[in-house]
Amino acid sequence: MKVARFIKPAILMLAMTVAVHRFAFAQPAPSASSLHTFPQGWDSTIPLPPGAVLLGSTVPQKRGVYTADFSAKGTYPQLVDFYEKGLPKAGFAMGPKVVMATRKVYNRSFKRGGSLNNVVITPNVNDQTKFNLHFAWSAQTPAKKSGTH
Repeated sequence: MKVARFIKPAILMLAMTVAVHRFAFAQPAPSASSLHTFPQGWDSTIPLPPGAVLLGSTVPQKRGVYTADFSAKGTYPQLVDFYEKGLPKAGFAMGPKVVMATRKVYNRSFKRGGSLNNVVITPNVNDQTKFNLHFAWSAQTPAKKSGTH
């Protein structure tokens, strides 16, 4: 009998959680390039293709790596070309890259100052006209000063 007293509130809380979850995911994601909505810690000089949509992001609790996921329209060669040309133009030094054209996967490291960044392009499995852009970056770290203590 005591267990029954807890079942009704548990079911009610579960129903409320499902309702909130469904409402949150029913909202359209804002377009990062049109509304200039960027994740926390984002370097706005990192180029995004026109119409890119922010899907989600994470923020480290302490020093660590931020991440953001975007969706963008275009072909694989267009998006690879966009980053191969756009990142140096935005002032980033290009690091190592991995290109798997047959799988339409691209992974490029890039940096400026003390910030190391990475972009990974993969096909969107639900929409063949779109690709997923996954970014990982570290917060800008100040340059160390030389001198004696």
